[in-house]
Amino acid sequence: MRLLLYIIVASMAATGLMACGGGSSTGSTRAEEARLRAAEAARKLIATDHSDTMAMQHSILDAKAIQSEYLVAGDTIAVRAFDEAFRETLLTDDPDLASSVL
Repeated sequence: MRLLLYIIVASMAATGLMACGGGSSTGSTRAEEARLRAAEAARKLIATDHSDTMAMQHSILDAKAIQSEYLVAGDTIAVRAFDEAFRETLLTDDPDLASSVL
């Protein structure tokens, strides 16, 4: 189960890295919204019982689904903002969890 968590988080990171390569450089009007939604998704993951791997996977997949909305819309700046805010919130609010899933 833990391996699946690692795979899901790695796919989130890969999506973020792919997003860095494309899109417009004019700035994203949705980037701030993405940051707020990412922080909320990360806090939801942190609040999840860490021993319940299914609930953890569900929280991570919910976060991935939110991030993919921006990717489908072609807003790579918002995708990157989401990824950065998600990671930053995890690192700040629960460094132990961050070290095990990032």
